[in-house]
Amino acid sequence: MLASVGVALGARGYTDKAGDTNPAPDITSLDVSEASPGVLTLELSVGNYQSLPSSSWVNLWFDLDSDPQTGDGGDEVLVRYVSTGAVEVYLWNGSQFVEGEPSGIAGSFGGGVLTMSLPRAAIGATATFGILAVASRAQLVGNEELIASDFAPDAGRSAYSGTAPIAFPDPANDQDAAPDITAIRVSDAKSGWITFAITTPNYATLPSESALVLDIDSDANVRTGEAGAEARINTLGGEISLEHWDARARGWVPDELPTRARYRNAGAVVLIDIHRSELGNTQRFGFSLLAADVNSAVQEVLAIDFSPDNGAYWRYVMANRPALRLVPTRLSATPSRPTAGKRFTVNLAVRRSDTNRPVTTGSVGCRVLVAGKKVAAAGTLSGGAGRCSFTVPDDARGAVARGTISVRSGGKAVAANFTYVVR
Repeated sequence: MLASVGVALGARGYTDKAGDTNPAPDITSLDVSEASPGVLTLELSVGNYQSLPSSSWVNLWFDLDSDPQTGDGGDEVLVRYVSTGAVEVYLWNGSQFVEGEPSGIAGSFGGGVLTMSLPRAAIGATATFGILAVASRAQLVGNEELIASDFAPDAGRSAYSGTAPIAFPDPANDQDAAPDITAIRVSDAKSGWITFAITTPNYATLPSESALVLDIDSDANVRTGEAGAEARINTLGGEISLEHWDARARGWVPDELPTRARYRNAGAVVLIDIHRSELGNTQRFGFSLLAADVNSAVQEVLAIDFSPDNGAYWRYVMANRPALRLVPTRLSATPSRPTAGKRFTVNLAVRRSDTNRPVTTGSVGCRVLVAGKKVAAAGTLSGGAGRCSFTVPDDARGAVARGTISVRSGGKAVAANFTYVVR
């Protein structure tokens, strides 16, 4: 369907690097055994990495007394394996964790499996204990560090109570990972609807905690808006919202109803529609997309993917252009008030709706009356503005000068009335 729409309407595709979403190591199982008396063997399997990526680690939390009211959230020991191969141990001293010696503790990661050997004496585990495994990966965005994680189990602790081997399975693909943007296809229809088809191969439908932020530079000017963007579409949990940049408030404000934006998601493709009227009937625009895995309860971003990756904007030119309009932007006068016997000029600044740029060619019409009598005026076009210039009669002090200035360009016209009291 998307292919046929693209051919009929005209479309452009944009690609993005796959697999750059900073997914956390995805724990699929944790096996605990005690083949040698007094020495625990833990094997933690990771489904998405054969070798542990840099800036990642695995925390093993131990609730030694099976009491959630003691320790730090119930835990008295933390054993950490870092992607560099280092092993760290932290022990609860009654008020905080302090670093201990990893005596006899060894760990290695290979073939997608972390293998840890832990003497019971090294962590003070006598018999039954609870265990929580957390695999994490950090991503630096600017000066902020984002941490994506996977928990096994997702809540509480897994209980180990004897020397017999025991396996604690964990669901696959439940780790923090942003939607992986690999392609964006943009098209527009004669009806005015612009469609962004966003491919996310790691999710057939986005999870409730996945967010998309689509920034649109509607005037194709990176010096306006917020870092160039004048419109922003947010999606989270299947809901969509639209905001516009308010230059006076220097912030984003919700779109006034009815909002002409839509959201659909199926088959690993997210479809976002916005009507060109929400973008000022622009003819060309820039856009960028951010996909994120979030924890909405604490308003925290865990993993992200940008498109494009360099912080710039993709560019799109409308295939179906709305009819040209001339838009008046400012009516002014030189000087600010007319003076009897002096030259006076009325200025009307005008821009084109198709390029959002000042008019450069065309003609100017002038109609001027002073004290009810017609006065000759010359019309010119320069600097993106129509100008009507005339000499105020010597005996017109206190009289009213009124008239109409019109600008014609590209087969379209716009006009403005003016009224001034002569000094």
